[in-house]
Amino acid sequence: MATLQYTGVFALLIAEIFVFILLILPMPTRWKRAMITWSSRSVAAQRVLYAVRIAFGFILLLFCDAVMRLRKVQQDKHKARLVDEHALCQMKVQQFYAQRNTYLTGITMFLGLILISTHSLIAQLVAGDGTGSASSTPRLATSGPGSSKAENERLKGQLADVRKELEELKKKDRDMETLKKQADSSHKEYMRLADECEGLRKKLGAASESKKDA
Repeated sequence: MATLQYTGVFALLIAEIFVFILLILPMPTRWKRAMITWSSRSVAAQRVLYAVRIAFGFILLLFCDAVMRLRKVQQDKHKARLVDEHALCQMKVQQFYAQRNTYLTGITMFLGLILISTHSLIAQLVAGDGTGSASSTPRLATSGPGSSKAENERLKGQLADVRKELEELKKKDRDMETLKKQADSSHKEYMRLADECEGLRKKLGAASESKKDA
């Protein structure tokens, strides 16, 4: 009877591994959404989940029983001083079966909790993707003539600002050209005055020399 129970636990563990691989398997979002929706709304899936929860209760009892048996075997092993090889082998077999049952039931419960958490997380992600795509559709639908008009007005305002900046830059360029021309004319006038001053100095020097010779 106990072997039949643990055989059922092992079968449930294999089913959990299969479902977990199916959940994490890369597939299109549409397929995964359909699978999650079916598992969340199907009556058959809900009945299966209900039966699995009841099975988890029995597995928890089996886990506690396996832990108690393992502790009992270990205590008996420490207390008894077995010399007979047959009795020692029987004790080791009991310890092996107790450890196997403990690990089997514990891993089954642990993987079941992971499976439930993974299913809930994937369901939330798929629901979020569906909500995002549904909300993007009305946003695209509302982008009609009204939004195009507002966009055109905004672009016109930006274009006017750019034209105003260009006009200011052109005005600054004209001012710079005017200043450059004034600087060039001032430089030419300065050079002309410098040449005249140099000519006057030469004439004055020549006149003073002629007076000294006379």
